[in-house]
Amino acid sequence: GHHIDNVLRTDLADKHPDGSSTLAEDGLLDEGARYAYRIAFFDIENSHETMYAHYTSADYDGPLKVDYSEAQAAIQRSQGADAEEQESKLESREGFGAGRGEHNKEKPGSSFGHESIEDALGKAGFTVAERKAIYFGNWLRDYSQLLDPKIVRAPTAPKDFPSKLSRDTLTKLVNILAFKEFHSLQTTKDGREDYTVTQKMLGVYRPTEHIDNPKNFKPDPADPKIIDREFDSWALPGDPLLAVLPQKSMKRYILNSVEYMQNRLNDAAAAGRSAEGMRWFGEALHVLEDYFSHSNYVELSLRKLGHTEVLPWTAKTDCKHGWPVVTGMFGSADIIASLAAPFAQMLFPVDNSDFEATIPGKLTESDQMILILLEEHSDQRYFKYYKKYLGYRDWVAGIPFKSEADKVGWIARAPVRFVINIQNMAYQAVLHLVGNSVDDTQTLWEDNPNISNSTDPSHSQLAKDHDNHPFHSLAAALSMHAVEQVGRAMQKQWQGDSNASPAKLASSFICHPNDSTWQDAIVANWAKNHATEIRQGASATDLEHLHKTHTKPTLDKIKKKGKEGEEKWNYIKNNLKDLYQEWSPFK
Repeated sequence: GHHIDNVLRTDLADKHPDGSSTLAEDGLLDEGARYAYRIAFFDIENSHETMYAHYTSADYDGPLKVDYSEAQAAIQRSQGADAEEQESKLESREGFGAGRGEHNKEKPGSSFGHESIEDALGKAGFTVAERKAIYFGNWLRDYSQLLDPKIVRAPTAPKDFPSKLSRDTLTKLVNILAFKEFHSLQTTKDGREDYTVTQKMLGVYRPTEHIDNPKNFKPDPADPKIIDREFDSWALPGDPLLAVLPQKSMKRYILNSVEYMQNRLNDAAAAGRSAEGMRWFGEALHVLEDYFSHSNYVELSLRKLGHTEVLPWTAKTDCKHGWPVVTGMFGSADIIASLAAPFAQMLFPVDNSDFEATIPGKLTESDQMILILLEEHSDQRYFKYYKKYLGYRDWVAGIPFKSEADKVGWIARAPVRFVINIQNMAYQAVLHLVGNSVDDTQTLWEDNPNISNSTDPSHSQLAKDHDNHPFHSLAAALSMHAVEQVGRAMQKQWQGDSNASPAKLASSFICHPNDSTWQDAIVANWAKNHATEIRQGASATDLEHLHKTHTKPTLDKIKKKGKEGEEKWNYIKNNLKDLYQEWSPFK
């Protein structure tokens, strides 16, 4: 812009006899910046060139264009296919998946998440709004997994972003996601208070709340309670919690989950049909639903009906039914594959160059998350400079380009996307969850409980959360039946029937399949039409392949993002001073 101004003003303008330009000297306004704003209106997504002027001279009369086909091709290579994949898999989450299921829109009858599982409550008389309020409690349990002792820093520890984050910071991040997911419940003052995520409401990751096997081979830190008293202590090899109960034929730690579920159901019954009561009801249902997804209950149910080729995923032990009910050990790899996606989608929204007007002073979800993360950095210059950037964006948004107002927001975001890209650095905080899990991922299948003496499979070996697992739909069917029955009991309780006992009923579902008959008809009917899936469930090789084909792309994508983010963040650190000095609003 400055160059063009100089050429027009000095080289091409008419001259006085002394050779000086007949045009006035440069004015006060910054024509370089003003010209850059015009250039930034290029429609990169839908075209490869833009005319920015019409030039007339003795040699040429026609348009002047800029050709950005190479930039367009680069953007398509780096974001096109990846963006489409993310758009088609918005619900890749943990524990039956927070949400409705990975492919629920395309396959509503065979792809389920916690929210679609709880559609069964509709048969028990719960309205759509009530089901959403109940699901809020369930959703909170999924996202409490992000507060893992490996990444939470103690309140007294110095800031160590992006290696560690405070519990308060992580809670604020989850609250932003909650506002987006449960906005329909926050339209009133009471709603905003009831559905604003607090530390007490969210809690921290505790295996008990997901029926996860608490066994830990690599205790780090040595005692999680030093970081936060709400963390459970590690269950090291030999801990009595890991033993099999002879009469119940299940792991002892499962009883802790049953007790937690009962307490939450009793709290919900006492609180009644209130926001708090429904939230506690949802927290309890999360445990009940995870039982069918995170344990080998489905496999043992099929074996009970004669499908003995199905792998039990446990060693035979000295207990009533020989093959005990067990659940999987939950590791960092499972957390990152489950929870990185929603944060990535918010920090790196796929906007497809849809222009949206920027409202001065209004922060996007991405802005809010980045500011929260940057506050955790030991060097507060980054927080300060990002705040300056937001001020710059507001300044741009206030420029009276009335005819192009809908494009100003896109311009204002461009420096972050293509120059500063602080989002990439902020994303490192989520990437830290990968941490030591790469080695864990490589050894997940080395110990096969079907041929060893182990009763401690990994979560990845057992989990039926994703619809590529052959028993996903059966686990969902069993879960929906249990949820509906417990929902009917809670309805009666809230309507004044003191004989109804949701806690007692829910507890009856968590047992060895040989000690109950309610599931037999459901399992038998499913088995009639799923011979292929049963064959897959008999092959550890097939199951390992399905697991790897599902998780490897996620982990590869995350590691790629991390490498890109590290490179761009190093660029930011090396050029921070120069970048900000060049921005005229802050000279």
